[in-house]
Amino acid sequence: RPFWGWLNAVFNKVDHERIQAVGPDRAASEWLLRCGALVRYQGSPKWQQDYNGLPTGPLGKYKIEAINATESCIMYRGFDYLDGLEHVTDIKLEKCMYIQDECLQRLSETNNLQKSLQQLKIISCGNVTDKGILALHKLTNLEYLYLSDLPGIREKETTFRVLQQALPNLELELDLE
Repeated sequence: RPFWGWLNAVFNKVDHERIQAVGPDRAASEWLLRCGALVRYQGSPKWQQDYNGLPTGPLGKYKIEAINATESCIMYRGFDYLDGLEHVTDIKLEKCMYIQDECLQRLSETNNLQKSLQQLKIISCGNVTDKGILALHKLTNLEYLYLSDLPGIREKETTFRVLQQALPNLELELDLE
């Protein structure tokens, strides 16, 4: 476990010079793919999963529209890569052992995601609690939130009532037994 923790910390280390050099979408793509996540670009139905097959072209040509972080090792430390993403409408966090409340809070405080994110799915992320779900209230354009298999959520009714009050247009789908 210590080796994997060290390796994940390396994968999630933010390289601000790289972001400047290749742009936020390319740098975030590299980070996400290194960590085992998938990305989909605007105008493409295909999920990019191969780091070595990342598309090339003019700087800024490929804009991330969706992120599927199923079973990836993304963690809070790398979330600075999300800051410059302006077109992400859909994020799926499933079986992400390093996703915790601080990650969801950081996600919801990212200005560009507050404007663009419309769908979020959080499934089987055991370190997420009511605090993390409540932090999502800042995602003002969120239209759909799916929550499943989150044992850390203890105050379901209160948490979801507060979230629905903060985001009245939110469609909330729950599978939390």
